[in-house]
Amino acid sequence: MNAANVGLVEQAQSGDTTAFAQLVRIYQRMCLSVAFKVLSDASLANDVCQDAFIKAWQRVRDLREPGHFGTWMCGIVRNLAVDRLRRRRRTESALSESIPSKDSRWTLDPVDDVCRRESHELITDALAGLDESARTALTLRYYDRLPSKQIAQVLGISADAVDMRLIRARKRLREALPQLQSA
Repeated sequence: MNAANVGLVEQAQSGDTTAFAQLVRIYQRMCLSVAFKVLSDASLANDVCQDAFIKAWQRVRDLREPGHFGTWMCGIVRNLAVDRLRRRRRTESALSESIPSKDSRWTLDPVDDVCRRESHELITDALAGLDESARTALTLRYYDRLPSKQIAQVLGISADAVDMRLIRARKRLREALPQLQSA
């Protein structure tokens, strides 16, 4: 990040809305690209970016390294986009499961449905036990199917560090979810 942009971040951190508006103009295209890559929907990507810039404005004072604003901003966008994608998938899944098939009254066995929901809750709880960086790395790898190099850019770390976080996170998940390994 060049010195002028660092200056804009510092001005925004002290409450300068004009400086923050300039940062929005500078990073808007990059943020839209990140959101679109996750969502594959221009309208949703635009909504996510607007939400991300609002969130960034509310939290810009918490940013410790003004030179990392772009990486920080991409992380906010990606997290919001992944959350939006998950909500959309859950809604679509719930709708498709509630619609009877042509061949039978219901497409799901109630026992299978209960087991699937319990497994989902166990996995969600296990993921919540990971630190944010590990959770983000796992999400980007397995939901977005991004390579380590791209995950590294979002997190602002090296690709090797991403790989190590993924290894440790998978190990912690295996330890937290032994009952799912035998299933």
